[in-house]
Amino acid sequence: MMNLNLWLVFLGGALLSAVLPGAGAILTLNHAFQRGWRKTLPLIAGQATALAFMVPIVALSAEAVRASATAWLWLKCISVLWLMFAAYRTWRAPVMMDAYDVVTLTRGAQRFCWGFLTDITNAKALAFLLATLPVFLNPAHPLGPQITIMTLTMVMVDALMMTLYALIATRLRPYFQSPEIRQQQNRLFAGFLVFIAVSLCFIEHPTLIQ
Repeated sequence: MMNLNLWLVFLGGALLSAVLPGAGAILTLNHAFQRGWRKTLPLIAGQATALAFMVPIVALSAEAVRASATAWLWLKCISVLWLMFAAYRTWRAPVMMDAYDVVTLTRGAQRFCWGFLTDITNAKALAFLLATLPVFLNPAHPLGPQITIMTLTMVMVDALMMTLYALIATRLRPYFQSPEIRQQQNRLFAGFLVFIAVSLCFIEHPTLIQ
């Protein structure tokens, strides 16, 4: 089990990671503006599921991933390409609600997959996990319970924060109904995604972060 004080520090890091805007937050906000918080929940569930996969995998294979500059480079490339594709989709999204409903992410399963792919290819999140998880793991105690606690903490904090973002966006939704504002909104969020993609190019290999 994790020491309570150590867990509180980890919780603070998880909160900071969730609050800082990233690709998942940008997509959550944009989708909630377009469709409301309820239809954004599958997107959030997809992100949470991806995180539930990432935390234990990173915790168990941190040293191997940190030691492989090639694997890190490939992951960064995949992440950048996915974010650029997401930015393109966001930029080109129809601004009329009827057209949006018909063309873009019409099913919950599609929104779930979109959220999952966005987080599972997030090199920025992986860099954070690689740099922090080993610090909180105590090899003198069984790793299973520690990894389980950290996974549940990260998933719950991230899901709650994304839901909060979606609720806030839904409250502001009436002010974003005109086609002109929707187009500006789509292009603004697309620009944020491009910015995040470009910033990933400058993230150093995790062995150089510490």
